[in-house]
Amino acid sequence: MLQMVRETAHTSDALDQPPSMLGPTRFMQCRLPVALYEWLRLSAFVERTSMNSIVLKAIEELQAASPEMDLPLGLKETAGTSGGVKFNVRLTEAVYEWLRTKAFKSRGSINQLLIAALEAHRRDHDNLS
Repeated sequence: MLQMVRETAHTSDALDQPPSMLGPTRFMQCRLPVALYEWLRLSAFVERTSMNSIVLKAIEELQAASPEMDLPLGLKETAGTSGGVKFNVRLTEAVYEWLRTKAFKSRGSINQLLIAALEAHRRDHDNLS
């Protein structure tokens, strides 16, 4: 039953995604460093949007910056994730597969890729500090 709920198709309004991102979705659990998670919470509050939509924007920006699937990214080890905050991200199958393949080609984890995407998004859009 839980698997069926995870794979249920949602509308674009419910996901805060553009219509091009429609399709079955899945939840993926990641572990963010506490400081990055708190920044994400504050950004969502200030922007009056969901934390998930900010993560999706960060992934979209990463995809635009690195459109070549076979070109690996230099992913760094992030300290503080073992004691970090668990966070569920709702992704479409296409986005999940992109993350999975890009992480594999980069010899890293999807979690490292999500953290890199959020940190880049934070650097480029941070006007809260």
